[in-house]
Amino acid sequence: MRTLELIFKSSDDKTKTMSITYASGNLAGEDVQKKMQAIADLKMFDKDGVNPYQTPLAARYKSTEIDPLFDTRK
Repeated sequence: MRTLELIFKSSDDKTKTMSITYASGNLAGEDVQKKMQAIADLKMFDKDGVNPYQTPLAARYKSTEIDPLFDTRK
């Protein structure tokens, strides 16, 4: 499975990650950075005066592989 991870710096100086499971597998870095900035500008996730997605820091694809050892379901 491949996940898109968007990494932000929050307004209280912590690192926050937003994971998107069903993202396109061929996004351009510049486009993702612009969309992350749009998310930050919305300030729609503010909670108690803290914006968890204030500053875009990084974006990456994260892959996980599953190697079954056995499966009795059929």
